[in-house]
Amino acid sequence: MMYHNVALARQPIVDNRLSTIGYELLYRRNADASNADIYNQVGATAQVITTCVLDLGMHNIVGSTGKAFVNFPRGYLVNPSGVPLPKEHTVIEVLESAGFDAVLLASLRRWHNAGFKIALDDFVYEPRLTPFVEIADYIKLDMVALGKDKFHQQVEALRPYDVKLIAEKVETWEDYHFAKLLDVDYFQGYFFEKPQAIAKKASNVNQMTLMQLMASLMRAGDLPIEELEQIVGQDIGLVHKLLKYLNSPMTGLVASVDSLRLAIMLIGTEQLKSITNLLLMSEMTADREVLQGQVLLRAKHAELFAKAQQYANEERYFLAGMLSMIDVCVGVDLDNVLSELPLPLEFTNAILERTGRVGYTLDLIEAYEKNRPIKSEQDMEVLAETYADAVKWVEGFRSAF
Repeated sequence: MMYHNVALARQPIVDNRLSTIGYELLYRRNADASNADIYNQVGATAQVITTCVLDLGMHNIVGSTGKAFVNFPRGYLVNPSGVPLPKEHTVIEVLESAGFDAVLLASLRRWHNAGFKIALDDFVYEPRLTPFVEIADYIKLDMVALGKDKFHQQVEALRPYDVKLIAEKVETWEDYHFAKLLDVDYFQGYFFEKPQAIAKKASNVNQMTLMQLMASLMRAGDLPIEELEQIVGQDIGLVHKLLKYLNSPMTGLVASVDSLRLAIMLIGTEQLKSITNLLLMSEMTADREVLQGQVLLRAKHAELFAKAQQYANEERYFLAGMLSMIDVCVGVDLDNVLSELPLPLEFTNAILERTGRVGYTLDLIEAYEKNRPIKSEQDMEVLAETYADAVKWVEGFRSAF
């Protein structure tokens, strides 16, 4: 199947009234993993972001007003390729191993100027690090690593700065009470809640498709929307993720989407580049050549049939053909998958209930695939001719790789 299970863990950060103000999002290889087990910091960050934004949904993880604290390693900070994260809900955590030098400081200023909040994780203040404190919105102090005396010293040293302090590794009531007496702003640790894993089935994306798309996006000059549409349309997993991204509350989309071309235009090339780069880095790819070929064949067959019949907007038929098999690809009931996508109601009904011209076309395509009787001889002739053309198109696509 063209799907796999994705997971991440979240741990709440609370204020002095024990109200949750956000969650630190943590990498997990799977739902059963009790710790991060990170083999690649950059890849782990990319996977947390893609799982959060493209699979689980930011709003489902942190709510409508909460903040997501995401660990960014140095490699990601100094070579930013953009992230499809809502700035008003995102806090970039700078790891203690990031290396506090002039290069990092300049990079953090770029992120700050772009509108992101900055948190310094496991931070230990000393005067030379003042420029980093001045640019930060939050500083996280590790109660276990520092001990009470050094923790107290750090709180006092940071008090003159306009920065919120977070006591992390709060393990007991005594830890919480001690930090609260020092007027620390927020708290995080096992005393409140251990990291909780969240998991879901997610569609795979073909790595070669991503590489082809990134190569096209990196070319100088204006890229024809038709070229992007052709590349994206070759991979149902990528289409699914992009539609889910568009349907998330953070995009503010108020329109329905019934063609891949419109989806790409709404996302924009810069954001598409960011998403593509993240998917490549997160290594969330796995080839399923047989099923991929079946999906492409149905989608192209539907499009070519609609074109031969001179139906308007034949690109809608390509998307309908692709989405009609998405339940097989993601391992979830078709109606549940489609309900998560920003599709017009009549388009969804066409796929589910086979209404209208789109539904009629899908019925014919599926009947032809399964060698079921087709009443109209004219339809049968067009189906046979366009099926042969669709097979050639799929073979041409796959030979390109």
